[in-house]
Amino acid sequence: MTIIAEILSARKNSQLVALPPTATVRNALQLMADRDVGSVLLMEGDALMGIFTERDYARRIVLQGLSSIDTPLANVMTSRLYVVGPRQTVLECLSIMSQGRMRHLPVVEGGKVLGMVSVRDLVNAQLEEQHFLVKQLENYIAGYAVP
Repeated sequence: MTIIAEILSARKNSQLVALPPTATVRNALQLMADRDVGSVLLMEGDALMGIFTERDYARRIVLQGLSSIDTPLANVMTSRLYVVGPRQTVLECLSIMSQGRMRHLPVVEGGKVLGMVSVRDLVNAQLEEQHFLVKQLENYIAGYAVP
């Protein structure tokens, strides 16, 4: 079974996409667009304070008629977070995401944020694992085929 540490280690030069909670929604949207991601972690130093996602923007800014330019992220972030550890499996994380109705999970170990995984990361890892297993079964069957 694939674990989260394997997904994080497979990424080359992956940096955390993070801002302080004092940054504005506009800052977060620009960073998310620049990095082509759907969320940004909110951190004070090394401390994880929350997350801001595209869903937060739609529900807490657009629907409430707030301004992206001057609204601090601290006012609209999701502060009740689900986090996972690097040794958790892809299936465990997919279950957490499904139950919590979320698409992003911060990966934390010993109070330190190691990265973040998205539902896309997890689905891709699961598909790769299934593809590998199918190939192994095909090779096993082919090895016993009668010429």
